[in-house]
Amino acid sequence: MKTLLYGLLFFTLFAGSAAQGQTPRLPELGDASGGLLTPSEELELGRSLLREIRRVMPLVDDPEITFYIDALGSRLASHAPDATGTFHFLTIDNRQVNAFAMPGGIVGIHTGLIRAARDEAELAAVIAHEIAHITQRHIARMYARGRDINFATGLAILAGILAAGIDPQLGQAAIAGGLAFGMQSQLDYTRANEAEADRVGMQILSATRFDPHAMADFFERMQELSRGAHDAIPEYLRTHPVTLGRISDARGRAEQITGDFTRDDTGLFTWMQARARALDEPRRSVETLETASAPSALQLYEAAVAYLELGRTDSAAAALERIPAGEVPTLTLALAEVALLRRQNRSERALSLLGELDEIYPGHPVIRHIRAITHHEAGNHLDAVRIVDQLLRLQATPEPALLRLKADAADAAGRIAVSREAMAEYFFHRGQYTEAVRQFDDALAARDATPRDVERIEHKRDTARQVAKDAER
Repeated sequence: MKTLLYGLLFFTLFAGSAAQGQTPRLPELGDASGGLLTPSEELELGRSLLREIRRVMPLVDDPEITFYIDALGSRLASHAPDATGTFHFLTIDNRQVNAFAMPGGIVGIHTGLIRAARDEAELAAVIAHEIAHITQRHIARMYARGRDINFATGLAILAGILAAGIDPQLGQAAIAGGLAFGMQSQLDYTRANEAEADRVGMQILSATRFDPHAMADFFERMQELSRGAHDAIPEYLRTHPVTLGRISDARGRAEQITGDFTRDDTGLFTWMQARARALDEPRRSVETLETASAPSALQLYEAAVAYLELGRTDSAAAALERIPAGEVPTLTLALAEVALLRRQNRSERALSLLGELDEIYPGHPVIRHIRAITHHEAGNHLDAVRIVDQLLRLQATPEPALLRLKADAADAAGRIAVSREAMAEYFFHRGQYTEAVRQFDDALAARDATPRDVERIEHKRDTARQVAKDAER
């Protein structure tokens, strides 16, 4: 991971310094006279960042966890004042307690933060805070305080912020190298926005019927985790400094908000938190079960997920059998049973159960995604392609994991042009533009490419070529 970040930072920092000697094709950002990035500039920056994040950061590929975070984030964003455009809620596979916001509606949540939150309201408080940074355009305002900041330099700055979530020293070095206009004043300005993000985030929380006290509660939770050695300080405190005054202000604002609020709206938080633990540290989850004298349904579920991760299907089956009826959300338990059936190579039974679930929860993205994977595993490759196409049509920005699944399934079905086109899009949306162009060329050369396919693929290839040239510049 660190090697990938060094590669990204080398590219962005070099591009930032080289840009001083040439005029880039991409738009100039941070016009101080205008006070903000224009919406189109911010959107373009956000698109590029989304592809870079997908390229260099370890994203969680579990459909259930990613859907949970996306659904929770989308619900919060729907209640945000001044919210415009599309939001992208990404789950980062990293144990650090951290979250970040980027231009273009990007919100990243580390699995470490999911595990550290004590309830759904605390998790929602962090997501609402990050949404507020975006809707209030704090990052765009930070750019506006500098002069002559070009697109490449902007990527260097934001790459440093992202890198700080993995390696604080690496991130600090990148930020220092990428900012020729004085980073300290920018950081101070960003910290000054924390109070506004707290206030607006609390409005989002209460409008979504979450307990507004959850924000102050989470801040106190961060301070609890920070007690002791300096190295134990959660990364969230480094990027979002919390003071007693800030906690007091958050608590005071919450006291003024009245209404009926909840700490757990979906009923899924503890199960997705357990799932995150099991996928990250399966042996520890198994040990917790095996040392418990009277394990709870949550512990049994967590252990079942962990056993499957370790390939111990018999133990997973035994754990699921021990879960009392009605104590696990219906869909969560059913999907665990599907996962067991798939590991047991019982694809037909898994597909039958998924078909039943699709009738109960029509169009549910997780069911459809797992159904496509299972069809591919069962040899029903064209069925997998059909389902993936249905899912992709619902997405503003294609999810690379779905594109890769489509490419693999189409290849297995002998649909070469479709496979190479999907693989090209997979690489494009992960910021690997040169490889995307090569795959588009392969799609055009495929013997089964129709004239209509060629016209569509050529247009996509030309776009990828232009973006590749801009990235090289």
